[in-house]
Amino acid sequence: MELKAFLFNYGPWIIIAPFLLSVVRYNRLSKALKIITWYLMLSVVTQVVSLFLWKKSINNLPVLHVFTVLEFLLLFAYYSFQSKPLLTRFWFYGILVLFLLFALLDAFVLENLHSFNIYTRSLEAFIFIGYSVHWFIRSLTIESKVVFREQNALKYMNAGFFIYFSGSLILFAFSNYINHLGRPLLMNIWTLHTLLLIVLYLFILTGFCKINRK
Repeated sequence: MELKAFLFNYGPWIIIAPFLLSVVRYNRLSKALKIITWYLMLSVVTQVVSLFLWKKSINNLPVLHVFTVLEFLLLFAYYSFQSKPLLTRFWFYGILVLFLLFALLDAFVLENLHSFNIYTRSLEAFIFIGYSVHWFIRSLTIESKVVFREQNALKYMNAGFFIYFSGSLILFAFSNYINHLGRPLLMNIWTLHTLLLIVLYLFILTGFCKINRK
């Protein structure tokens, strides 16, 4: 099996490493990092279900629509624990409701459940790019004498999310065009998405490894 096919088929399963580590250390994690554990579990379950449906020659894109909504809810909560001054309660719930409504509109009107949810994925990526940039800017304003136990872990995880969503935004935004390309080129492009996932999971794994270090 060539390297490209190997990465595409097996690369995403590197998620098992950070997931198991997060489960082992779950009781020592903050609320924000416990949410990352749930996010990893959601991702693992989604990969298993999607693979099962694919093996049965059943369209698995409805799973992606559900995953996108649940992923947004978890990561939005994750960032809210770190960036409380950014949003008032009104805007917090307002953005949640608007995103959920937009996801439904995208699934049943703009596109359909059996196609790639381009608009929702693009919007999600844009929001979390903004959140990750805000986190890094905010971290620079924290006085050096103040030491947060998990600051190092959060630094790696937010870097991972920034890299993943920044790279994926291009793929999501142009996926209509990408899907009309020849299969070999299409395979190359989505292998890049797999590489972005690998980078994300490695950054999350590094973050969990840093938690107990002073």
